[in-house]
Amino acid sequence: MILQKYLTENEFKAPFIVGIILAVTLKLILYSVASLSIPDYLPWGYVSRGVLWFWLLLIWLYVHYIERKPFFLLKESKYPIWFYVWTVSVLMVVFFAINFIPYLFSSMQMTLADTHVQAEMNAYLHERPLLLIITAISAGIVEECIFRGYMLPRLHSLLNKQWAAVLIGAVLYAALHYTYGSWLNMLIPFLIGIIFGFYYLKYRSLAVLIVAHICTLLILGVLPV
Repeated sequence: MILQKYLTENEFKAPFIVGIILAVTLKLILYSVASLSIPDYLPWGYVSRGVLWFWLLLIWLYVHYIERKPFFLLKESKYPIWFYVWTVSVLMVVFFAINFIPYLFSSMQMTLADTHVQAEMNAYLHERPLLLIITAISAGIVEECIFRGYMLPRLHSLLNKQWAAVLIGAVLYAALHYTYGSWLNMLIPFLIGIIFGFYYLKYRSLAVLIVAHICTLLILGVLPV
């Protein structure tokens, strides 16, 4: 009986472990292959958004055919309109404030902060409104669906500790934003991962996170650079 219980539990956990590893490695592989094989005449900004959606599709296929579990293990909670407006507004303010941490350290002439990469990205999107909209929508939907909607509940199921699941989820989220520059710049997605992670496990509203993510990126994109 003990052996059967052990095998049953591990049979249940194994697809989750593989899925999380697959989700992380797939993005690295897809972007590496795309960056090496895409012709120069194709705009990378648009191509990278397509890669992002393809990444989500592959994970969905894995969940559907291998895990055979719901993509979102946590059922979406429903709240009154005022709750959505209030929480989206608060999360946007937090998201917005976190994005200026590297600039704060940079203004203090600390070499740990590198705002060069982020400034170039913002300038590039600032001049391309359509790409800005596509980028904000793609990042908001795909990243929240994968990191909070897919990964986080599975990490929670595997670890049985909310704080550990949120911490590891935030580390993975930050690690996949390594192109931001220095490690301090990666602090942005890490802190967002922590705050959004705890919010999702408590309130179970992925819609709020998606809207807050999209709206904040749009505002940051239209600000003067």
